[in-house]
Amino acid sequence: MFDNTPLELDEIIDQCRALAYAALNITDWEVREILLFVLQERIDHLYRTRQEEPEEAEVHHV
Repeated sequence: MFDNTPLELDEIIDQCRALAYAALNITDWEVREILLFVLQERIDHLYRTRQEEPEEAEVHHV
């Protein structure tokens, strides 16, 4: 079953970590290339999601 709920930042970060770990530990170069491609997409999604968050979520130190 597919869940169409938007992912939270923590979930996207977890996906990036899992993909990076898998890409580092896989020996098949074709599979590694695919994992790195998907990782790049997830990193881009993480960046776009972070840019869409309201600025009040940021912590400002004086």
